[in-house]
Amino acid sequence: MTVRWGIVGCGDVARKRVATAIQSDSNSELVAVCRRNKEKLQQFGSEFHVPVATTSADELIQSPDIDAVYIATPVNLHRPQTIAAAEAGKHVLVEKPMAMSVSECDEMIAACLSANVRLGVAYYRPFYPVIRRMSDLIEAGEIGRVLSVSATTCTPFAINPGEDGYWRVVPETGGGGALMDIGSHRLDLFLRMFGPVVDVKALCGTVAADYQADDVATLALRFASGVHGILHCCFGSTTDPDEFAILGTQGRLVSRPLNGGGLTIEHGASQRVELHPPADNYNAPLIADFTVSILESLHPTVSGEAGREVNRIMELAYADAQRTR
Repeated sequence: MTVRWGIVGCGDVARKRVATAIQSDSNSELVAVCRRNKEKLQQFGSEFHVPVATTSADELIQSPDIDAVYIATPVNLHRPQTIAAAEAGKHVLVEKPMAMSVSECDEMIAACLSANVRLGVAYYRPFYPVIRRMSDLIEAGEIGRVLSVSATTCTPFAINPGEDGYWRVVPETGGGGALMDIGSHRLDLFLRMFGPVVDVKALCGTVAADYQADDVATLALRFASGVHGILHCCFGSTTDPDEFAILGTQGRLVSRPLNGGGLTIEHGASQRVELHPPADNYNAPLIADFTVSILESLHPTVSGEAGREVNRIMELAYADAQRTR
C-alpha cells in the first residue's frame, strides 16, 4: 500500500522540504496540494508535478483520493483543519507548534482518537543521528549523572509584513514569536531526552523588533528527575549559535551546530570530536516514520501527545513571563 498525501499550506517549509520528503519516500505519493493564493499554488503544483492543486482546504481534506494530510498553515488553523481531516478519516501530520493552546491540542488528540487516525507533529530533530548518539552516551554513563541541558538558537527572521511567513510574529495567527517558532523544537528534545518538566520560569519580550511577538525568550526548567534546563531563543540575530549542550558530573556533550551534527565530548581538559550529520532533507525521516505508523498501525515517534507537552511548557512559560513583567 502507498500512502496518498495532500499538503494544506504550500509555503516556504512545504516548498523547501516537505513536498520533496513525501515524493522521495518509497511508501508515499503526493497527490494534492492546497494554497489560497492561486498563482503561488499553480507555481507549486507545477514545480512538484502534483496532479491536483486546489485553493480549498476542505476540498482537499474531503477527497477520497487522500489518506494523509500534512498541515503547514499558520498555527491558528491547525486545530480546525486537523479536526476536519480526522472527521474525514484522514491521518494528520501537523506542523509545529501543534496548536495555539493546550486545550486546542486536547481537542485535536480527541478527534483523531475518535476517528482512529494517526496524529503526528512535525518536530524532526528527534531523528537527528547526533541526538541519538548523545542519548546513547548518556545511557552508557559517558558523562556521569546529568546535571543540566541547555540550548541556544537564533534566526534573522528577515520577513516583512505581507510576505510569506510573517504570520509567525502575529500573536493571533502564530500564538507567539521566537519561543513558539524555534524554541519549541528544542523543548521537544528536552522532554524526549529528560522526561517531564515540573517547574517553568521564563522571560519573554520584544527587545529589538517592531512587532508584538517575543523576539527574545529565555526559559529555566526543572525536570522531575531534578535535571535543570535552560533555553534561549531569539528572532532578529544574524548569528545563530545553534548549540545544544548537556553537562554531567563527569563530562559534557556539546553539539554545535546541532543542525550540522557536530559533537564534542569533553572530559576535563580532554576532548574528542565526532560528526553525525542529519539527513539532507530534515523532514524525510519524519515523513518515513509517520508513513510506517499508518501502514503498520503504530504510534508515530512524534505523537500528538508529545506535541501537546511542548505546548504545555510554552503556555506555562508565557504565563510566568506575563506575571514577572
